[in-house]
Amino acid sequence: MNQCLICNNKTNQYQTLCSGCECLFLHPLYCCVQCGTQLQNKQPVCGSCLISPPQFSHASFVCEYQPPVDKWVMALKFGGKIMFSKLFAELMQPLLKNLEKKYVLIPVPLHKNRLRKRGYNQAYEIAKELSKLTNRKLDNSLIRNKNTEMQAQLKFKQRAENVKNAFELKEELKHKYIILVDDVMTSGNTLKECAKTLIKAGAIDVHVLVFAKKSLC
Repeated sequence: MNQCLICNNKTNQYQTLCSGCECLFLHPLYCCVQCGTQLQNKQPVCGSCLISPPQFSHASFVCEYQPPVDKWVMALKFGGKIMFSKLFAELMQPLLKNLEKKYVLIPVPLHKNRLRKRGYNQAYEIAKELSKLTNRKLDNSLIRNKNTEMQAQLKFKQRAENVKNAFELKEELKHKYIILVDDVMTSGNTLKECAKTLIKAGAIDVHVLVFAKKSLC
């Protein structure tokens, strides 16, 4: 038997989270199917996506970015707690059940300088675990060519410009159906720019999958 990563109670052999701790992960009742923005009523797409849709076709996430989820995300992102990538991947896995196997996993990349400093890319660690769980291919051809500032430290209006033209492919795009993986989505500008790069390179469809969605409010 394994132990729950959160409460240390016993779990099934292949589970990182016990059934009792699953209630800690809250998801809004209504949200835009394209960008994940929380909505006040049941409608498929938000106003922003109707006016200016992103290059990705769908965004899905496990839970809202709020306590205690925020602490776990930060522990993975900056605290070296790689074990959280397995937990996040387990919770993200069900969101892929309706996607065909032709969709491959591509993590949002870090710039080489930040990767060298941190020692790992949390998005890659999550995608790697998802690849094991779902038996999907993991493609690491998307790279960040611009050492951007951290989005969380910028005002909303600065974020799009910060990541503009920040991504490219280090080789020809081999897969046309993409699941773009990251830990958190806030403004969505990083994911939009990644999707734009992939579509320009010949991708037919890009589906965004993140662990948590952070509100801009």
